[in-house]
Amino acid sequence: MIKRENYLSQLRPFINQTELVKVIVGIRRSGKSVMLELIKQKLTEMGISKDNMISINFEDMTYSNLVTAKALNDYKYKSSCKRNY
Repeated sequence: MIKRENYLSQLRPFINQTELVKVIVGIRRSGKSVMLELIKQKLTEMGISKDNMISINFEDMTYSNLVTAKALNDYKYKSSCKRNY
């Protein structure tokens, strides 16, 4: 994985701002998923448990049923219950 320090440094100030929704957009295969993995690594280094993170690859047919807000919320809820919240 290539660590894109220039892009990551632009995102760092927003990592702890929980009241903001962060959206990373770009053309296909431009490194968006890599950036998210780097952010997850940074959060882990900051002491945030991986149990508090959910990653969904919508190109994986496993998640093809998550087409509504309710389905996504139900998935999130079921995932958090498995982690004993």
